[in-house]
Amino acid sequence: MKKILGITLGIMTALGGFVDLGQIVFTMQAGALFRYQLLWTIVLGTIGIILYMEMCGRVAVVAWEPVFAIVRTQLGFPLGLATLIASNLLNLLTCAAEIGGLAILLRLLTGWPERILLLLVVLFLVVGTGVLKFQWIERIFGLSGLAMIVFAVSATVLHPNWHQAAAGLLPTVAQPDTKHFLVYAYFAVGIFSALLMEYEVHFYSSGAMEEDWKAEDLGENFAVAAFGSLLGALLTIALLFLGAIVFLPRGIFPNTLSTTVLAGALPFGPKTLVLAIFGAGACLAGAAVETALSGAYNICQFFNLPWGKSRPWKQVRTFTIVWVSMFAVAFVIAAVMLAPLKLVDLSIVFGMVVLPLTYYPILKTAADKKIMGRHANSRLITVLGIIFLILITVAALAAIPLMLVTHSGQPPST
Repeated sequence: MKKILGITLGIMTALGGFVDLGQIVFTMQAGALFRYQLLWTIVLGTIGIILYMEMCGRVAVVAWEPVFAIVRTQLGFPLGLATLIASNLLNLLTCAAEIGGLAILLRLLTGWPERILLLLVVLFLVVGTGVLKFQWIERIFGLSGLAMIVFAVSATVLHPNWHQAAAGLLPTVAQPDTKHFLVYAYFAVGIFSALLMEYEVHFYSSGAMEEDWKAEDLGENFAVAAFGSLLGALLTIALLFLGAIVFLPRGIFPNTLSTTVLAGALPFGPKTLVLAIFGAGACLAGAAVETALSGAYNICQFFNLPWGKSRPWKQVRTFTIVWVSMFAVAFVIAAVMLAPLKLVDLSIVFGMVVLPLTYYPILKTAADKKIMGRHANSRLITVLGIIFLILITVAALAAIPLMLVTHSGQPPST
């Protein structure tokens, strides 16, 4: 039973990382513009996140080193500090976007003013995170997020074109013109980035240590990373399918969260809409909690301060102050901007730029036999890790130029 419940760490990590606000809207937009042509990016990103999530979990278990302790060791203090600052800015942007998205979902249900709902959301998340132990945080948010399966059921009931979907497993560069190709490239980079968001591995490796995994749990580490990521990937594919089936034929570019949630309940009616809102809300809440806790994990691990959600707050005062502050600053950002989707665009692109500085230290440590002993990477895993690191670096270099020239992925005809 303990091992079964342990899978909830992978479920929460994957759903909070794969199926957050950015992925829900961004992936449906990709389907609405390019039908199934970007399916290959989901497959590629899923392989990448399984690879690196398993590595960082293995390093945490064997070397007892979380991600940002590795970053400090492998990059040195100056570059490591720059990575820490950039990563936590990304966490703040993402957390602000998620709580903004939660306020939008609650407004659909209640009709209340968005700023009041923002405050209620943050208070709920702070109290819930403060009261619950780590294991219950992952179980509640992970299992609640499974309500997102309604999106997969809806996509299946609406009869995707499986032949076209199969063709989408292979990359294509054939587009009507340069503008369409650049938008296609922007969404390819964005989906790939969103699947590899670095707060996923920060939270996951810290979670493995919170749960006190041992070397004998390494099989569970792979199972948790793979199962959670595959589940997140299937839901992401369902979002792409809904964009292709619901929005593309009608010429609609879904640029609001409320529009995309409606698609998840389209075949079944109002009662299913409540379930879709609940599932999306659970994923957004999970992502908000992940990013807030990741910010605290990062700082404490980098400066070698006591940390841990499972420890009494008096023993980890800095850790507690930081994660509460993350929620507070994210609330201010969301309340001032009231534009969570703009925050999502920034976080996805900015996240891509920071990724190589996080994943390189993980790969280097996991392959080091002096540190990992017999649990070091096999040659195949190291080669795959290098290939994905190259892809991540190329995507990082392309992210900002593509965002600028495409105006954050706006359809060429507008």
